[in-house]
Amino acid sequence: MTEALRDLARCLYRHVQTEHDHLNSDEVIEDDVIANGYTFTEPGLRFG
Repeated sequence: MTEALRDLARCLYRHVQTEHDHLNSDEVIEDDVIANGYTFTEPGLRFG
């Protein structure tokens, strides 16, 4: 039983890690910035 729970935990962790990596990818962040109309100053501070 313990090993089955560990396998499940590993599987869930891999899924969460994959989703985290996807949501923090340059492509997804760029799409979010464009979709929400965010603008930034040259040093990278949010403007407007």
